[in-house]
Amino acid sequence: MLLLMTALLVAQQAPVEPEPTEIVVIGQRLSRWTGKYAIRGSKLRCATKTSSGDRAVDAIGCEAFDSCANQLSSRIAASDEKSLSKESRLSIKEGVKRDLSTCVADKRVALIADLASRRKNLLSNIPN
Repeated sequence: MLLLMTALLVAQQAPVEPEPTEIVVIGQRLSRWTGKYAIRGSKLRCATKTSSGDRAVDAIGCEAFDSCANQLSSRIAASDEKSLSKESRLSIKEGVKRDLSTCVADKRVALIADLASRRKNLLSNIPN
C-alpha cells in the first residue's frame, strides 16, 4: 500500500498567457485547497479536505493527482512487489513520492492555465 497524504500547495504563476489575472486568481484559490490522497494497489482515491470555494478549482487538485498516479502506476505497483526487500520497496516508494509531487505541481500549472482559458472563452461569449 502506498499511502500519500500530501497537501501540495501551488501558487505558482504560469508563463504569461492571454489571461494572467485569472491564472493568478485560480492559483491563489488552489493554494487554499488541501486533499487526501491514497493509492492501494491499482485503486486511487483523492478527496478534498479543505475546499477552495470553487468546485472547478478543487477538481484540479484531484485531477492532477489522478493523472500523475496513472503515469507512475508501474512504479507504484513495483513498490508493493513482495519479492523485493523492504529496503528496496521503501526506496522505490520514496522515489515515487518525489516524482509524484513534481508531476502534480507541473500538472496543476497546466490545469490552471486550461481553466483560466476556458473561463475567458466563456466570458467572451457572453453578450454585453
